[in-house]
Amino acid sequence: MTTNRTNRLRRKKLPDKQYKEGLAHYNAWTKENKKLEKMGLYGTDHYIKEVERLEAKVKKLEAQLKRRKK
Repeated sequence: MTTNRTNRLRRKKLPDKQYKEGLAHYNAWTKENKKLEKMGLYGTDHYIKEVERLEAKVKKLEAQLKRRKK
């Protein structure tokens, strides 16, 4: 059986600089998610739309290359 004291001793404490960087990264991530939710995008919707946009761009560029090769 473990106690709170042994759990605290087992926990590894991050240096302050790493902790602050991690917290800043997390806060930026949550801010971005809130912005996407306001736009009506939830979960992976944003990434799916981005992939579709990039795939369309690739097809367009491939068509341009085919025309230039002829």
